[in-house]
Parts: sequence; structure tokens; C-alpha cells
Amino acid sequence: MFPQALTTSIGFEEPQMLLILPASTIFLLFLYVRSREKSQTLATRLGKAGGSRWFLLFIFAKFATVVIMCVVAAQPYVLTYTYVTVTPENVLYINATSTRLVLLVDISKSMGYTDTYPSRISNAVELVEKIIATATSRGDYVDVYVFSDIVEPLCISINRSTVDACMAKLRGISLKKYSAIGDAFIYGYMYARASHMPAAILAITDGAYNYGSSPLEALQGLKSSRIPVALILVGNDPRSHELEQYCRENGIPTYRVSMGSGEEEALRYVSERLYSELKFEALVVSGQTKFQVPVKDYTVQLYLLALLVPLFILSLAEGL
Repeated sequence: MFPQALTTSIGFEEPQMLLILPASTIFLLFLYVRSREKSQTLATRLGKAGGSRWFLLFIFAKFATVVIMCVVAAQPYVLTYTYVTVTPENVLYINATSTRLVLLVDISKSMGYTDTYPSRISNAVELVEKIIATATSRGDYVDVYVFSDIVEPLCISINRSTVDACMAKLRGISLKKYSAIGDAFIYGYMYARASHMPAAILAITDGAYNYGSSPLEALQGLKSSRIPVALILVGNDPRSHELEQYCRENGIPTYRVSMGSGEEEALRYVSERLYSELKFEALVVSGQTKFQVPVKDYTVQLYLLALLVPLFILSLAEGL
């Protein structure tokens, strides 16, 4: 049973502001000593005895005001850790375990067709770029494999520093004659199974396979393995209908992308939504659905400000 919340510490958004505190205190103490000497000298000359009985309270108010002002300027907060259950809606916004996405990209000749703007392969490249950006910005890993008659690694364990180099390689790749979608799924399964972290498989293809093993049989094996898998179909190739129907009937997330000019935002939506679904399923399969997330409570600043007002007024009740 997970505890709901645990207070761990107090922190500051601007801790450097606390450096002002020693200097301010010393300066205030210096002014106080000088002022008290002058006040005592004046009282002696006028023949008056001692100070006000509220003297110590006024002095405390002055120093407390300076201390609280410095602390408030540092923006304090109470840090707590709360256990959150992962959902498809929040999986991209909490500090969940890193996952690995095995991304399979079709580079067969038919991916060069222009029934989608500007071409199927161009849509695929844009999707890959957006998916990688989403994954790496959240500390996840992406392995990109391209397939025609064989499956070849293009970029492994992509991070923010290697995204541009990987995308340059993908944009410069030459399209080939065959498309072995079934073999790609089998290889994807092998790579995902070998991963030491939660993993999922995403294939981007036009669905027109003409080589290798049956993608339907490969998907059936993937389904029994419980490794999350999803499919993005680019273009409107009629040869993809059998694969699309099988995926939809078996609960495999499937999106068809057939973009026109100016619809780049739709690609972003598809990539982020599908990626969040895959990451969620990967975490569920691995049994990692509860995570400890930090929560900062800034209410303490309001309490300090409420305390500061009367102290400041009190500090003005008597001059130094």
C-alpha cells in the first residue's frame, strides 16, 4: 500500500536571495548600535532615564522584518512526494520510468508515392521527427530501424544530442524495391524483448507488403507476447486494407495518415497521442504504474507575508 503523501523538506526557488540575509542583518545591527549610542547620549544630556519598556519588542520586529523579507524573496516552498497512478492522459507529464520505443520505418518504393502531401515517405519522416522529439524531451529512448526486404538499424538510443544526425540519415535514405512488414514486426519484437526497460513497437508504413513473412501472423505473435505495438499507415494504398482491418479487429492502435498541405499540426497530434498510448501500455505491461512525483506547496509564502505586515508596522513604531 502506497502512502498518499510524505513531507520531506523545505526548498527555495531563488536560494541566492538568502545571501542577502547576513549582510542585511549586519548592516541593520550597525545602524542600531550607532543609533542607540546617539539616543543614550541625547537622553543623558536631557536628563532622561532608560528607554521604552517595549524597546526589545521593537528591536525584535525590526530584525524579524528583515529576515522574513529575505526569506520571502527566496520563494520558499514545502516539498512533498505523492504517489500518482499513470494514465494515458498524464503519462507524458509525470516523472515516469524511461521507456524504449522500437520505431520501424518502411523504405520501400511505394513509400515514394504522392497520394499524400508531399509524399508518403515525407509524412513518415515528419512523424518520426515529432515522435523522437516527444520521447527524448521526456527522457525516453528511441531506436529507429528501416526495412525493405531486410531490417537494418539506422539510429540506436537516440537522445537530444543525436536527433539531428539521425533525421539527416533518414532524409537521405534511398527507397528500395521490397517491403517485408512481417519481418519488421518480428525483428521489432526481438529488439523490444531484449530491452532492459519497458518497451513498445511502432511501425510506420503504407501497408503494402510484398516480401517476407505475413505481418498478420507476426502481429498475432506480438499480441500474445503482450509487448505493446501500434501501426501508422501513410497514404491510401488499397493493399493496406487487410492489415488495417486485422489491427482494428484485434485492438492494435492504428492510425491512417493522409495529409494535405498545411496539416502539419495534425501529424503532431497523431504522434503525441499514439506515443502516449504506447508508453502507457509499456508501463502497464512492466507493472510500473505508480510513481512518486514531487509537489511544491508555496502556501508558506502567504503565511510569511501575513506575518510580515504586522511586524513591519511594529518596526515603524519606534525609530532606531
